[in-house]
Amino acid sequence: MQLTQDDIAQAMDATLSKLLAPVAEIEVLRRKEFLTEEEAAKLFSMSAATLKTKRCRGGGPSYIKDGGRVLYSRKSLHAYLEGKRVKTNEQP
Repeated sequence: MQLTQDDIAQAMDATLSKLLAPVAEIEVLRRKEFLTEEEAAKLFSMSAATLKTKRCRGGGPSYIKDGGRVLYSRKSLHAYLEGKRVKTNEQP
């Protein structure tokens, strides 16, 4: 079986689409002002369960609750994580 240039181009397009899909998803999340629990977990490399546990215990980043929906602003997530920064002896 001989591959044509069109076959190769289609295979490359399909492969690139699969490889770049996660990158595209993260880029979409970076542009959103408010994130769901799952989106926040994905963008900030946390588990959704950790966010939920912290929220239920009165800790974690500030959030907005509208009915049963929980949203986090990217600013509040950044502020929360920056507040957890640990300074080492080598840092001023």
